[in-house]
Amino acid sequence: MTRVVVDAIETQEDKLRFGDPIGCHYHWLEPGAVDSYGDSVRRLAAKVELAVDAFERTSTLSEEVFAGEAADTLRDRAGRRHEESATVRDNLRGLGRAINAYSDVLRRHREGLEQLRDLAVSKGLEVRDNRIWPPVETLPGDATQKQADAWEADWKAYQACFETKIELRDARRAATRELVKALAEHAGVHPDKDRARLVPAGANQVRFGELRREAAEEALEAVQAGDAAEAARDTVDVLRRREQTALGRLEELVVAEAPSDDIQAQAAKVQALHRELDGAKVEMRDAEAVAQREQAQAYRAARDLADAEAGRPRLVVEPADGQPGRPSDLRDRLG
Repeated sequence: MTRVVVDAIETQEDKLRFGDPIGCHYHWLEPGAVDSYGDSVRRLAAKVELAVDAFERTSTLSEEVFAGEAADTLRDRAGRRHEESATVRDNLRGLGRAINAYSDVLRRHREGLEQLRDLAVSKGLEVRDNRIWPPVETLPGDATQKQADAWEADWKAYQACFETKIELRDARRAATRELVKALAEHAGVHPDKDRARLVPAGANQVRFGELRREAAEEALEAVQAGDAAEAARDTVDVLRRREQTALGRLEELVVAEAPSDDIQAQAAKVQALHRELDGAKVEMRDAEAVAQREQAQAYRAARDLADAEAGRPRLVVEPADGQPGRPSDLRDRLG
């Protein structure tokens, strides 16, 4: 008996080895559906572009058009929002392009598998159950030269099909990595950089990437809560000034002995402003409480990350059996 004399290629795809049946069936997402999703992401980026323009125009309002403390605050906030929205717009554009590029790769992959199937059929290989089957592995010792040549040609044809399948696989995997990279850029998360470094947490293990993502999320929530509290304080200040102005106007009307209807209308305006101011003060206190809570959580997440990077153990307490809830930081429990 004569064994196969073709080079053994140990390249794998889902346990695929040289000599195994080669799958030629496309079973990934439809390229058209992927392309449509990429288009929708890019349309969303176009909508964000409108917000970018609006924030830019607001941040560049001249003093002649809008002046004063409120105008300065508005321009400052619009400037910050312009930078944030521009970053979101750029990330969405990049993500949309990456998704569209991935759909093109899937389309080429599907066409490549169809061409691979046609190649196998043209070479006389057996194609069954969406697989290209290898030729027989051995030849009898009394095989003729013609049979040996045909057998060797079949194996060379199989090798060509196998190498084509590996090339298709590598191209698809490279495109997948590019898409994942674009997703990571959009989310601001890069867990691969810390894949090998682990931090013990009781019976569990916490990855550095997870700690950094948690710290970033808590920091963002703290910033957003701080902005909300600042906006609430600004609203209270504006209403307080409006109330003082209305009170001054009421005093002027009383001193000037203006008609009673004018005095009553001004008094009603003062009362309405006072009620609005009281409501704004309540909202301000609530916003400040939320901001303090979010700030404390951000400090806690940053402290956990710093401890992990410094190699200090991260102490947690596990809930008792039957007690719902997630592990909490032991230092928080003990103050």
